[in-house]
Amino acid sequence: MGKNSSGHANDLASGGSRYHQVYPTLDDRQMAIVERYGERRKLKAGDVLYSEGERHIPMFAIVSGSIQSTRSSFQGPQPLGQHGAGSFTGEVGTLAGRAAAATAYALTDCDVIVIDEESLRSLVIAEAELSETIMRAFILRRVAFIQAQHAGLMVIGSRASSHTHRLRHFLSRNGQPAAYFDIVDHAETAEILTRYEVAEADIPIVVTPQGTVLKQPTNRAVADAIGLSPDRLNGQGFDLVVVGAGPAGLAAAVYAASEGLSVAVLDAKAPGGQAGTSSKIENYFGFPTGITGQALAGRGLSQCRKFGAEVGVPIEALAIDCEDGGSFHIGLNHDESVHARAVVIASGARYRKPTLPRLEHFEGRGVYYSATFMEVAFCNDEELIVVGGGNSAGQAAVFLARYARHVHVVIRGEGLSASMSDYLIRRINASANITLHTRTQLVELCGESRLEGIKWDRQGRMEHKAISHVFLFLGAEPSTAWLGDCVALDKHGFVLTGADTAGQWNSDRPPHFLETSRPGIFAAGDVRSSSVKRVAAAVGEGAAAIQAVHQYLARRV
Repeated sequence: MGKNSSGHANDLASGGSRYHQVYPTLDDRQMAIVERYGERRKLKAGDVLYSEGERHIPMFAIVSGSIQSTRSSFQGPQPLGQHGAGSFTGEVGTLAGRAAAATAYALTDCDVIVIDEESLRSLVIAEAELSETIMRAFILRRVAFIQAQHAGLMVIGSRASSHTHRLRHFLSRNGQPAAYFDIVDHAETAEILTRYEVAEADIPIVVTPQGTVLKQPTNRAVADAIGLSPDRLNGQGFDLVVVGAGPAGLAAAVYAASEGLSVAVLDAKAPGGQAGTSSKIENYFGFPTGITGQALAGRGLSQCRKFGAEVGVPIEALAIDCEDGGSFHIGLNHDESVHARAVVIASGARYRKPTLPRLEHFEGRGVYYSATFMEVAFCNDEELIVVGGGNSAGQAAVFLARYARHVHVVIRGEGLSASMSDYLIRRINASANITLHTRTQLVELCGESRLEGIKWDRQGRMEHKAISHVFLFLGAEPSTAWLGDCVALDKHGFVLTGADTAGQWNSDRPPHFLETSRPGIFAAGDVRSSSVKRVAAAVGEGAAAIQAVHQYLARRV
């Protein structure tokens, strides 16, 4: 990707000054700096610089000549443009060795500067002015890639399939656009099934840009196939392993990596945690007009990659061995494990599931735990229910009300003031198509293959409503099962830290504020007992934990 001189801006370019940020042209002085981090190479017309899906590709800065970029789609290769002297290739994934989002080849004989992955990270850290230009372009190109109308990845599924919803949600959360074909809603799906020799019984089906067909794949299988997951981590050692890539985990990784520690941050789903599913966060300092959870997570992910932290998704921590005095051994899914000199627990909390018969049957088929544009497509101009009285529920209700015919907010208590921010309460009260139902709770989900209605107890009266979309945002349950008995937990399962570990701390020094009952293991964010369940607080704790990590590691040298 680089400067588009052919006029084929397509979906990767923005107008005006934004265009020049996406496709900047480096001047002679900047190119001289780039050359200090790479080597010159001559290309012949037709030579391929890199292919879509290829990992660990270098950045190419074009000294002379021109190249062409294309991206595959179900309609065939899509040209992205011609790029000339002064332009450079790459996007955020290039910094982390992830799969190339496009194919590039030389249109003419070219003179280029090739900067490998490690040298590129050195450049963006050491050269502040040039780094700003490169990182801005990388980030904007990734944003354009996410918003692209033509994507190389194809998903075939059904709205009645919970596994289809699970897979689409995973791809969306990780910024991986995909062309979606529903076996009921899209007439062309039958032809696609025939073309790839698959059947409706195989859904969800994924077809990669290279033509690989995956039937009913796991998230990890898809991530491996499209180059989203990292190289195999098994046996690797790090100064710090952060478990959980929510705001606390990403902040901890950024600060640790920027200060020279080798860092891995691991998450089973996607960067951003619960905050990553928020349609808009408006009370986060520095963003007066608000920011989506996914955008905030994307910026944090870009910073992690800039400083060289390994962000591994989807990788789940299954267990931790605390007995080795020299390091901590963390067992991962897919028969992998890593070692760490220190650990930050940032595995967060998940929404509590109410006790409702057949709840799991309807998950992804009318019951949802996030409110994004993908879910909006299911319930446009329909009635729906949001269950919960916290900020996440309020943000979801306000967002969904822009598209739904009516939103019913259901809470068991007498009002919202004790659990929701005032600005959200005001918006709910001011909205003509949001109704708050106090002293109300769901008691039954009705339907066969999909949710078709609900029964609720509304202030002592049992009622049936023909509503087929329910969004659950109930109180948090900590994600701490993987810890076993390694660290002390409170009665609700949240991690105890600092003075709260009294009686269970066995070192001759006092614990740091964010240190658990096990020296060298720290906790930050929603998973920590008594923490403030806000994005800003989680970011602050993640950053603060690193100061304590440094002090702990310094004592062990």
